[in-house]
Amino acid sequence: MPTSNRPHPYRRTGWQRCFDPALLVLPILLAACSGGTRPLGEDEQITRSVLELLASKGNRICLDDQTRENALSTYREMMLAPRASREQLRWYPPLPLWPGTQVQAGAFRKAELGSADLKIAEPEPRTDALDGLQQMALDSAARSLASQKIDMESVAIRAAWAPRGVTTRWWPLNRIRKDCKPLFELSNPVRGRDIAFVTVRAEHWGTLYALRKQDGKWVPQAEWSRWLY
Repeated sequence: MPTSNRPHPYRRTGWQRCFDPALLVLPILLAACSGGTRPLGEDEQITRSVLELLASKGNRICLDDQTRENALSTYREMMLAPRASREQLRWYPPLPLWPGTQVQAGAFRKAELGSADLKIAEPEPRTDALDGLQQMALDSAARSLASQKIDMESVAIRAAWAPRGVTTRWWPLNRIRKDCKPLFELSNPVRGRDIAFVTVRAEHWGTLYALRKQDGKWVPQAEWSRWLY
């Protein structure tokens, strides 16, 4: 019987196999299923490092899934205070922030209506301040960055890279849910070449963390005097 030179209708030729649509789609599907493996950007690395510190003692950290505001805005304002007040501000070894008293929603209004005396616990004073040279170096870097017009970007804190013990949610949900206490808020990172600053607030307590880049990794180096807001 005569044979045909045409390929079998269900048999692909070599070039057809190379351009098989299924083979082209496979890498896309694998990338989608991997959960995204792109390396973290600088600001994401800084934010993750601060979150690792906050959760380092096993505390459950609940926070908004987006950073906001300037990390050095409070520092800049407090540097305008009278000298006597500024002399009390120091840099210390970094510790995870955890407010001493959690104020319930509406507590201030209830206290006002009932003429009650509501007090918020103040951060305990510390006696382990860093040495004078480190104080000068950190203040110099903070003042320099605070005086510059830096385009800061908000960081989307994603569950895919958030440390264990950290829960991130859309901000309206955190205001509605009762299980998100204390509620943490992180500022947009402000960074120079090898130093960065991030402000953390929780239940009327706030502090400023300084991070240094060491061997390609951002590491918390110091914590500024804590304040009430």
